[in-house]
Amino acid sequence: MASKGRVGNRGLGTSRRRFLQSVGAAVSTVAAADAFGAVGKEGGTAPPADTYETHARGIRILPGQWRPHYGWEQIAWVSPSWPSQDYVWLDFPEAIFTSQGLLFLSHVNPPIPTVYTDLPRIGWQRVENGVSFERTLPNGVSFGGSVLKGSESTVGLELHVDNGSASPLNDITLQTCAFLRAIREFGDYTRDNKFVHTAEEGWIALSRAVELPERGARYRAGWRTRGRAVLDAPVAVTVSNAADRLFAFTWGGHTLSMVGNPNHPCVHADPFFPNLEPGEKATIRGKLAFFEGTLEDFDYQAFVD
Repeated sequence: MASKGRVGNRGLGTSRRRFLQSVGAAVSTVAAADAFGAVGKEGGTAPPADTYETHARGIRILPGQWRPHYGWEQIAWVSPSWPSQDYVWLDFPEAIFTSQGLLFLSHVNPPIPTVYTDLPRIGWQRVENGVSFERTLPNGVSFGGSVLKGSESTVGLELHVDNGSASPLNDITLQTCAFLRAIREFGDYTRDNKFVHTAEEGWIALSRAVELPERGARYRAGWRTRGRAVLDAPVAVTVSNAADRLFAFTWGGHTLSMVGNPNHPCVHADPFFPNLEPGEKATIRGKLAFFEGTLEDFDYQAFVD
């Protein structure tokens, strides 16, 4: 009887494996049909079923967070226009340099001290098509901005500074960082996937542009006023590693410089403000774009305008 039992268990095991294999084959067939479309009775093709990677589509703008230990940072999350679960993290702004000192930095960098430290958290306000914020510093200077969906493939940016202090506010330059680590197709640790435009070479990699000799052009490649004036267009473009598509960033005529950091995958179009006397206020506007096509297909002049 014991021998029969062993034979019976082996037989049951073989039968169970065959059963599971047949069920698995059936499930795989159904999954494949769901994923790629199945030919119907009339010969038509069913559309592909949504998956986790594809069901979230279209630009989404949300209050974000990157470094919770720096509670005063102002991060907005912006998704691309195509199906994606990933987001650009917009550090908005990252820094405000002025004649009165570094008035705001979204994090702590010990070698670069700020005038004000440990600022209070200022939450984003939900507004139609996006988010906005407003902050007032202890010296009376206030600043704020908005990130708003502009079209199915673009996002409008606005920043303003109001000099409520008793002294002139001059040499106002900002860093506005699009951090790309959380959007994998743009998140390579390199400057080689970021492109800028020169009158002489056309589109060139940012890694090459920052090495060009000074030319006296309108826009700079590199960190703010330290960058070299070699660019003829105020736009920074990052190309995808997954498809023919790209991410573009500009502040139009208020763009100062374009920069990226290979050790910290980000791209900047950094703007400037005019000098402000006490009581004066200025506003600048920029744009993000998610473009499906090659860099050669991208009409950067229409984007900037």
